[in-house]
This record gives sequence, C-alpha cells and structure tokens, in this order.
Amino acid sequence: MRKAFTLIELLVVIAIIAILAAILFPVFAQAKLAAKKTVALSNAKQISLASQMYMNDNDDNVVKSYFGFPAEPSCDWGSISGEFYNWRWALNPYLAKSNGIISDPTNTFQEKTYWTFADGGGGVPNSTLPSVWAVNTSIVGFADGACAFGNDDKNGQSNLSAVQDVAGTILITPSRAQWNDMPWDWGTFYGALGGPTAGNQYNGWCMTANGASSATCPAAGNGPIHAVGKQVAFVWADGHAKSKAYNATLRTQDPTGDDWASYLTTNDLTGQKTTQADRQAAAASGFFTEYK
Repeated sequence: MRKAFTLIELLVVIAIIAILAAILFPVFAQAKLAAKKTVALSNAKQISLASQMYMNDNDDNVVKSYFGFPAEPSCDWGSISGEFYNWRWALNPYLAKSNGIISDPTNTFQEKTYWTFADGGGGVPNSTLPSVWAVNTSIVGFADGACAFGNDDKNGQSNLSAVQDVAGTILITPSRAQWNDMPWDWGTFYGALGGPTAGNQYNGWCMTANGASSATCPAAGNGPIHAVGKQVAFVWADGHAKSKAYNATLRTQDPTGDDWASYLTTNDLTGQKTTQADRQAAAASGFFTEYK
C-alpha cells in the first residue's frame, strides 16, 4: 500500500516553513546590515588613516574641502584656468584610489549615479567619486571660503593646533548631502540652514542622480548626517574611527566645547563665536527624528 501526505499534513508542513521563514528572514536582514555597518566603520578607519598620511606629507596641514577654488571678487567657476579638486580627490591616492573604500554600503546614495565631481580643469568637471562623506566645516572648510561665504573662519583650520580635544573632535562624517562639508548644527532645526522644509527635508542635501530631472531626498524625518540605528560612523581628528549618536556630539552640558569644535566658527545667527548656549539652543530647536 502506497503512503502519501494528506492535505492536512502538507498544509502543516507549509505553515511550519512559513513560520520559520518569518522568523529567520529578519535575522538574516539584521546580520546583513550589521556586516555593512562593519564595512562602513572599516572604511571610515581607512579614510582617517589617509587624512593622517596627508597631513604627514604636507607639514601637518589639514586637507581642505576644495583646492583651486575661484578667486575673489568674481568667484566665477568658469574663470578657473588651472585644475581644481576637492578633499576626496586629495585623499584618494592614500586610499589606493579605491572607490570602494571611500564609499559606504549602508548609504543609499553610494550608487555611482549619485557620485559628484572630484576634480577638473579650467572650470570643467572631470572625474567623479562617491560623495557619501563630508568634512567638518569647523576643521576643514573651504580653501578660499571667503569667496563663497564672506566669512574667513569658514576656511577651517590650517592645522589641528587650535583644536582643544583632537581625539574628541570629528573630522569627517557620513553624509547624504550634495555638499563636501557640513557644519555642526545640520542635524537640528537650528538656524536658517538647519530648518526643516517639506517633510523635514532641506533641499540642499537632496541628491540629483546623473541625468535625472528631479532630486532624491532622505526619507521624511531623516537629516543630512547618515546614521544607522541612530549611530554615526565618524572619522575623528586624531585618526581613529568610532560610531556615536549625533545628538550626543553637541555636548550641551559641556561649557567649553563639543565634538565638532564649533567654538572655532562664527554662529551665522548671532555673528559671534559659537557658544554652549548656541549648542543648547540647537538641541532645543529639535533633532531630526532619526537622531532623537
């Protein structure tokens, strides 16, 4: 006599398989995300080492956001006759020119279609690189920032001598912005640039894919600083990489400084050097949802 599964037995087996899949698939997804976070932090470490090697080779000078920035008073990109490039291009030789190292597998904007120009000649963009990292404006800034902002301290620092706590100061942050640099308060609703627009998104950090007619923005409630599970894989000025919650980096209870060395820059709202009260006001204005 031949034996076979009954319909009830078959349905039970299918139900068990479905239950196991429902249990295991989220576990697999979490394991995959954990692996990507490990790669992102490893890449952050490689970038930190590259910045240290750059400084060693350049008389301890900190890398700049741009080199060959257009000169005042015209500030005209089309007037550039020589080569211009940004910090990613400057550090790329120290990263074995590996686009994979300067990328971030947890960031949706890492796809090549979102890469932005890194160097060019005569005002014409040439090569592109992943733009999922941004430098801390307080430390790096523009090479000729007065041309863009009329504010000399937007040029950042020549070296790290003015930084009170090098090991506790952010040099580079994971980013979802089109900009090469990022100020200390962009994770809050503080100030003209930090305020939310439609869906808590500021159009300055939306990314337009190559050939696209409209920009892609972070999900509603997300800001320009790329966080995964509320943790950000920061590169620190002394050369180490460590994840930390953005809302903790403002150190609102510290009267002297924060993780961004914001005290080195002028607050655009007050016209004075950034203070503890400014950091407290930024925190009180509200964080993007993912940073809370």
